[in-house]
Amino acid sequence: MSAAIHAARLHDPFTMPGHNLLVLSDVHLGSDLVQHARPDAPPRSDASFRRDRELVALLDWYRERPKGQRAWRLVVAGDLVDFVGMSVSVGDTVLETAQNDEEMLHGLGSSSDHTVAKLARVGSHHADVFAAMARFVSGDNELVIVRGNHDVDFHWPAVQSAFRALLVGHGADAGCVTFSDWFYYEENVVFVEHGHQYDAYCAYDHVLCPVRPSDPRRTLRSLADVLLRYVVRPTRGMSEGGHDHASAIDYVRFGLRLGARGVLGLGSRFAVAVGALLGTWREHMSEASGWMRTEHERKLALLAGVTKLSLAELRALMSLQRAPVTRSLFHLLAGVMIDRVAFALFAAVAIIALLIAPWTLGLGIGVLVSLALLVPAAWAWRRVRGTIDASDALRERASRVAALLPTAFVVMGHTHLPEMRAAGRSDRTYVNLGAWAEEEEQALDDSKAPPRQASRTHLVVEIDGEGPRAELLRWDAALGPTRFEA
Repeated sequence: MSAAIHAARLHDPFTMPGHNLLVLSDVHLGSDLVQHARPDAPPRSDASFRRDRELVALLDWYRERPKGQRAWRLVVAGDLVDFVGMSVSVGDTVLETAQNDEEMLHGLGSSSDHTVAKLARVGSHHADVFAAMARFVSGDNELVIVRGNHDVDFHWPAVQSAFRALLVGHGADAGCVTFSDWFYYEENVVFVEHGHQYDAYCAYDHVLCPVRPSDPRRTLRSLADVLLRYVVRPTRGMSEGGHDHASAIDYVRFGLRLGARGVLGLGSRFAVAVGALLGTWREHMSEASGWMRTEHERKLALLAGVTKLSLAELRALMSLQRAPVTRSLFHLLAGVMIDRVAFALFAAVAIIALLIAPWTLGLGIGVLVSLALLVPAAWAWRRVRGTIDASDALRERASRVAALLPTAFVVMGHTHLPEMRAAGRSDRTYVNLGAWAEEEEQALDDSKAPPRQASRTHLVVEIDGEGPRAELLRWDAALGPTRFEA
């Protein structure tokens, strides 16, 4: 079923549908499949085993306990599979799309056949989870997958077919599994999207056509995608989180822990990543990007044609999305924290120079003047970059979505930080679903702290004659679903 037909089917006015909703996000299956970039990585992490065990328990628990004799519709609000974050080798896979230099270095890429090969590894790596999903949809229950930024490669129809085939192999009904390219919406009930389009570091220029202008066989990569693939995954001890609060000193300390060879390797990977991002910026400016806009508009018109949302309403929703930082050279350089890199290099050189240089009055004045210029410049540059944490942006956009559409709940994921609060009007509620995936490494700004644990949160929406009611719950391995306390 196409995303457009799927949206039409789900957009009926509120007339007591025959299902309740179970909504979760950010599972990141396959996030520990990084052995191509880091051969020393363990075959399977403890966090991965724990996530699978508890997710299987949750799916079985709700499958056995329908509410009000209504079936469940499980909506995964993005990042079910970590296609972007994994780094796997070709092995004995026969590819139609030859690997380019980047894929030789970092593992299978984002073309349709590469992603199908990745999905096969994920299906084997997380067989228990796929078996549980198959059990869940073998009855009257349904599964809806909304695309996120880490699983943007669900854009390819062949990948969607391969996913269904994995579940069918475990006994599921393929007709109970559908995909959404952008959002899931039930009028007067719920609007669900991943939320990455409100995060300039993770957004795509055209959410319905997220492919490279110069190479439509491959999906486009955001700034966060490139840094994850080029820098974070190959670097032992570096996590995805903590960068918003990390200072230049934190990066210097991290570099010292890596040693001289580690610092040189990290610097090399960072330079290559910046080069790749500059290439993305040039692609945005190229004539080749014109056909993407045309294709995106075509898909938008199709979506409007089969839903009860007009083209004007869809355009109003799209106007809330942020432009990716890769569209602006200035914001791109700010986004890769070139200021912190420059400061770290300057500090290292300055310290060495001051240790070996004879002190004079002129040198002292020069040091003071340099500091007087660098401090306000660093402050101004940080203001340009803004915050990396997109939580405030998602809250603000949720209120605006609630003002555009008749819905009781606006639901997103992406930030991995669960919350439930009013969205503008008192009768509208914003929910962030939190995450099921957790960091494998410590945060960069606090190496002594243990990795952040996943919230294991999910939303249950019951629909009856009195209207929709929602509860944000946390899965407890011993107790089952418990009320989430912020």
